[in-house]
Amino acid sequence: MAGVLAATAVLAACGSSDDSTTPDVPTVTPATAPAAPPGPAARPAGLVVPTAPESRAMAVGDDTVAVLDAAGTRVLRYTTADPGAEPQVSPTPELTEVVPADDGGFIGVGPGSVARIARDGTVESAELDVDDPTALARTASGDVLVGTADGRVLVFDDQLVPRQVIDGFVRVDDITVSPPDADLPEEQVVVLDRAQSSVTPVTVSDGDLGPALRAGNGATNAAVDRFGRVLVANTRDDEIIGFFGSPLVMRFRYPVPGGPYAVDYDDERNLMWVSTTANNEVVAYDLSGGEPVEKRRLPTVAQPDSIAVDDASGTLYVLSERGGLQVIGSGG
Repeated sequence: MAGVLAATAVLAACGSSDDSTTPDVPTVTPATAPAAPPGPAARPAGLVVPTAPESRAMAVGDDTVAVLDAAGTRVLRYTTADPGAEPQVSPTPELTEVVPADDGGFIGVGPGSVARIARDGTVESAELDVDDPTALARTASGDVLVGTADGRVLVFDDQLVPRQVIDGFVRVDDITVSPPDADLPEEQVVVLDRAQSSVTPVTVSDGDLGPALRAGNGATNAAVDRFGRVLVANTRDDEIIGFFGSPLVMRFRYPVPGGPYAVDYDDERNLMWVSTTANNEVVAYDLSGGEPVEKRRLPTVAQPDSIAVDDASGTLYVLSERGGLQVIGSGG
């Protein structure tokens, strides 16, 4: 049974970094993943483990893959050593996003709740005064960042005690945090806003927003690599856009047909992985020369809306919106 954290996260008591709410800026209709062809995919690579249709999210920890079920009220934890084995199940409050924690567990967020799933499967939760969380990330210090559909970033400390609210966005759909050894002067937090199709650096300590940069006409998801490059899927325009630097600037735009949507980076093998949902594929690109160079292209499960790389092994995990967790080893 889920325990309750000592600190209840009632964010109405926190101050905002700005008195404004939704900014008066030009917007686009937020892009979504293109629909895959109907029916099951043909011969996906690797191993496919059955999961419930409409499973919500996925994250890879030290030796575990966490998948949220369709209702978001169970975290299924598969071992990376034997992903085909029966998963351990942890009942949780309703969650919509999940990310790995440093202790081998996971942090999850959903309407009205933020939860910590320990390595042994036990769950602690706290109330969250937000009904529409849309993004989740962690900083090197352990701060938890929650994005919302109404354009805010909620900042919690490592004990899930609320510290700050940062607003000034139309939506917050993804948050990237540069790793400690990135080629940047300090940790860089970047917010992706689908309604503005933009990326914006954020200083968490004081809530200041850097200049917003346009990311095409339909940005959806982002990842950050070990160098600190922010890799954005511009789904509507069929391209990947790379940003880097402090201040942040666009470094490349590269065409990726088929509706690029989910993106992650293999830090050990220096490969950017992108799923293309319109044709049920994942593609790996080498970025060592600055511009993407295709290295691998593999068939996936139907509607590959989520991907995550295990840096230690190079294994790629692909979660299907229609059901199925695909496991692709580094050798194919």
